[in-house]
Amino acid sequence: MPGFRPASLSILCCALLGLPAQAVPTPEYELEPVLGASSLVRPALLSGPGFQVDPHVEIRGYMARFTIDTALGPIQAESVEILGERIAELPALETLDAVSRSQAFVDAADASVTKTAHGLGQILRHPVQTLTGIPLGVARYFGKRLKRLGNQAQALSDRGAREFGSSGNPHPRGDGPMTQAREIDRAEALGNGSEGQSGWYADVGDEAGREVKRQLKYGQVRRELAERLGIDPYTSNPYLRERLDRLAWAGSGGHFAASAALGTIGGAGGLALSWSKQLNEVVWKLDPEQLREHNARRLRQFCHDNLLLRQFLRRGTFTPSLQTALIDALERLQPKAGGEALLELAMTAHSELEARYLVNALQLVGERLGERAKGGNLLTVGAGLAYDSVDGELVLPLPIDYLTWTGEVARFLDGEEFRGARKTVLINGTATLRSQQELTERGWNIVVDARKQHRDGLASRSE
Repeated sequence: MPGFRPASLSILCCALLGLPAQAVPTPEYELEPVLGASSLVRPALLSGPGFQVDPHVEIRGYMARFTIDTALGPIQAESVEILGERIAELPALETLDAVSRSQAFVDAADASVTKTAHGLGQILRHPVQTLTGIPLGVARYFGKRLKRLGNQAQALSDRGAREFGSSGNPHPRGDGPMTQAREIDRAEALGNGSEGQSGWYADVGDEAGREVKRQLKYGQVRRELAERLGIDPYTSNPYLRERLDRLAWAGSGGHFAASAALGTIGGAGGLALSWSKQLNEVVWKLDPEQLREHNARRLRQFCHDNLLLRQFLRRGTFTPSLQTALIDALERLQPKAGGEALLELAMTAHSELEARYLVNALQLVGERLGERAKGGNLLTVGAGLAYDSVDGELVLPLPIDYLTWTGEVARFLDGEEFRGARKTVLINGTATLRSQQELTERGWNIVVDARKQHRDGLASRSE
């Protein structure tokens, strides 16, 4: 039950026994609850053709963890936002599954193709972190102050090694031979040929060269399929990724028209998912290397540390889509300071959920302040993010599903950075009554369900 305190039962027992209620101390903090899914999301996201959401939802690290039962198997969604995306992806998933079982696909994906795809298909795929154990949500962002990355060697031994890894080697993430193959392919497209180029493929013969070219086509076909379906080409949905990979590989061989095959499934061409409206179309149009170059140019106006910029674009957990979304949000805010601190914080993200937290935090600030957002300062407060607007309002975005008054939240909000008079907290989801009372006592202006309020305000102005 939302807002229920364990002491409530004890108080009731004392009343029945005639004991003074004051003998039962009020708990200092709240525990994160297990809630009914219907208390967090609208009914349309709980059940529908081909899916059913488990009604019991655990709040862990201020985020709701859902389980979606589908005909293809259970799908985990680590937040309300991701739940919406996974439900929106279901029509595309069903379409891809139907195409992958068609006779045309079976004929194209013979044993040799499948074997080659298994061996080479791993090279170009963007790595997705597998969730293991109990999810931690985004509690880390309420933690202690982070050390600056400039003073840390991270996984490498020293700054010199980091410089070499991001500068001496132009492709430090180790995309493999396909990284160089992309450069060869781009050079040939410009009419420069490949003379003078050297690489792993120089002496391995024509057959390997054809496989390299096919890998290049694979990436293009995969993005085209994703655009046709209106989905993120870097989605972490395991069922969707698997089928998208299989169709893209078959389509890259020239024996199977993957994009055309979608038209054989009723309604496939008209799929338009809610998430696609938030995607910058460049994630469909540019290959990963081109997208990094494009985003690097945009990001340089906010970050003057080239090493940090390259690390963010090549080493972090942000997918190309999330990198692009973060830069989109930065361009809307146009902060005059704090870009480096933001990227340092972004480099510490351990999961897609944490990466999304930072993107959504920036978006919440932009939605709240509108034109007033431009020219403020991004602030890292502890391990979290805040924004100091030009007119003196301190905005704390909390893109979480459910705020419970825990010890870490109390310590975070009692920090000296939050002692100013004019301050607003933006909570994307909801908060317990206790949390709202504590925030009010500390002088916060509270906006609950902030993103919905923003959408409702836009709708009312358009009427």
